[in-house]
Amino acid sequence: MRVIIQALFLLMWFAGAAEAHFSEGVKVRSIVVTRDGDGVTVFVRTPAPLLFGDLLDVAQRTGASPDTGFIYSQERATGPVFHLSRDAIDADPEGFAARLENALAWSQNGQPLRAKLAGFVLHDFLQETAFDSAQTARAAMDAGGATTDPLFGEAVIDMQLRLDAPVPDGALQVVSAHPPMPLVEGVSVDNHIVDARGAEAFAYTRPGQLEAPATIDGSVARTVAEFAKQGVLHIVEGIDHVFLVVCLALGIGARTRLVWIVTAFTLGHSATLITTFLGATPQWPWFIPAVETAIAATVLYAAAAAYFRRMDSVAVIAGVGLLHGLGFSFVLGDILGRDAPDLVPALAAFNVGIEIGQLAIIAVTLATVAILTRLSRTATPVLRDAALAGIAAMSAWWVIERGAGLIA
Repeated sequence: MRVIIQALFLLMWFAGAAEAHFSEGVKVRSIVVTRDGDGVTVFVRTPAPLLFGDLLDVAQRTGASPDTGFIYSQERATGPVFHLSRDAIDADPEGFAARLENALAWSQNGQPLRAKLAGFVLHDFLQETAFDSAQTARAAMDAGGATTDPLFGEAVIDMQLRLDAPVPDGALQVVSAHPPMPLVEGVSVDNHIVDARGAEAFAYTRPGQLEAPATIDGSVARTVAEFAKQGVLHIVEGIDHVFLVVCLALGIGARTRLVWIVTAFTLGHSATLITTFLGATPQWPWFIPAVETAIAATVLYAAAAAYFRRMDSVAVIAGVGLLHGLGFSFVLGDILGRDAPDLVPALAAFNVGIEIGQLAIIAVTLATVAILTRLSRTATPVLRDAALAGIAAMSAWWVIERGAGLIA
């Protein structure tokens, strides 16, 4: 029963109907914090399922069927289809307002802040209108909403909240008031946070469902730190990028030439990361799969070149960097918009984060080789070649797998 309930909620996330578009990708919640006289006004654009995570938690713990008057299902030949009920919302405005107000928990200096709903708009699907400043958020609140009951998994709600913050310009903390929802593979949640209380707005992205508090303090330092962390995480969590850097370290070793090779790779990926992110990206549907296949091929090349000790072309490695920069830009595009108010420091910080992660991988690789060499000079070359052969085999499989997907 519990598995069925969880499956139903996941279907609700994706609209639950055969005729709906079951898309993978990033689900975005946008939060814009502004000054309003002597107080703080927050605008939130959120996918509807994030407002009902508490019901899923109860269903998982008790095995009971989730029940709310704001959601109803219709039986179709393909299974149940879940909708948000506009009539139920109109019949119980205080109950629905409480759900919107209590979806996120706000605090300042360790003290909880009360959020009071000032208005909301229910949409059938994610709007393409901007929601990244006080002006665009207010315009969104004035726009028309859904005229029929929207599919639950596609519904999006824009809301305006008033916070009773003792220090309107002080640091705020926000965290989800609901347990995190389980997500199917290929789906993630990002929170785009903009602090527009000052003369200059600052923005950053926090991945996840805000299980841990996010601090909003209008600091460019926080923006830089957040995107630097994202850069580090991307390279250390992207196994193809890790393998490429490991091959560079094993192919050159602790020699001066490694500096030139790494510099060439850095210049290459920095160039395409920046230019592609800023809009120089072809829109052909096969372009991203082709790049991912090419990246796998570069890892195979690097493993072979390192294995045969032929990694000595700075120009080739710079070209490899160009391809990997394209991959980095695809990820950056999911967490930072080209219209972000702090675009330049965020873009620079993301690139610096990549370099920090890259240097850390090189340091760990060289330190491991040094330790193994002290333990056994004869075994180290064998282990080195075995590692490179393993990387080559894995990357060859990626080329085949991604290439097949590209053809399909």
